[in-house]
Amino acid sequence: MADNRPPVPPFLKLRLTIKAVAIGERVKRGTFRPCVETLPTSTMMGCLREHFGLEDVVAIGFFDHNTYQKKLFTYAPFDAAIGTAKLPLTIEYLAPAKGRQEIVAAVYVAATEQTRRVFANQVSHTVTIGALRSKGFGQCQLWFESEIQPERRVGYLRGNLRESDAPAFGIDVQRDVIRPCYGYLFRPDGYRIGGQYERALFAETILEGPDFLIGKEYPYDR
Repeated sequence: MADNRPPVPPFLKLRLTIKAVAIGERVKRGTFRPCVETLPTSTMMGCLREHFGLEDVVAIGFFDHNTYQKKLFTYAPFDAAIGTAKLPLTIEYLAPAKGRQEIVAAVYVAATEQTRRVFANQVSHTVTIGALRSKGFGQCQLWFESEIQPERRVGYLRGNLRESDAPAFGIDVQRDVIRPCYGYLFRPDGYRIGGQYERALFAETILEGPDFLIGKEYPYDR
């Protein structure tokens, strides 16, 4: 039973605001790239490593659905080697909803001595996430709201997280995943110039985990 499990580790809840963001799903040989509507562990952990030097500190985020709308951006990447533009790509991105100035998201970062030292000072941090940064996308503000102690719930996963990151969220993949929905997320290598795709748990996976990861509850017996 869930009541007999050890508690989920504490997390820092951060607030993120951004004007426009493109976190594209990889489509092989495709000219249209849809945008995910959450901040996967691969994206947020890469951001923490790049801007704060935090290695292997798990984090995930969720956009407030009331604060954004989807739009399309088309451009032709330039190939300097042959001096010409490539086939145009259309990328879906998130922009502020009508009447709003910015998109809002909640980000959850594992509470450690390092992360408390970085974020618990109430200072706003300017960071970048996602693609098309040279086009003006991805710059955001990130700051600390509170430290939370999540409770366990059973339901549908709200976002995407690499399977290898699940234990840091208090999730035992063998025991807690009831019905997986698999995909793949990138993990860079130690040199940050390469890496590989790892199996991940995608939204709509049914599992037991911290309440901030769970959307709709799963009402049936396991």
